[in-house]
Amino acid sequence: MKANLWIRQFHRWMSIAFTLTVAANFIVMARGTPPAWVTYSPLAPLALLLLTGLYLFVLPHATRWRDRRSGSDGLGSGA
Repeated sequence: MKANLWIRQFHRWMSIAFTLTVAANFIVMARGTPPAWVTYSPLAPLALLLLTGLYLFVLPHATRWRDRRSGSDGLGSGA
């Protein structure tokens, strides 16, 4: 369970980093032609956002699949 919380927090911080790199990219582009490293700087946080976002998207589905395989329906023991 701790790994899920860590990944969620990491995803939030990467979204902040991505937003800052995109904003910096626009600021530098307004001054002229930017160097290549500035143009491609948002791609690293974006790739990490893609990986963590896909994990977070699949997580509820994987939990339901795992619960079905174990025989638990998540409704408790009462009928």
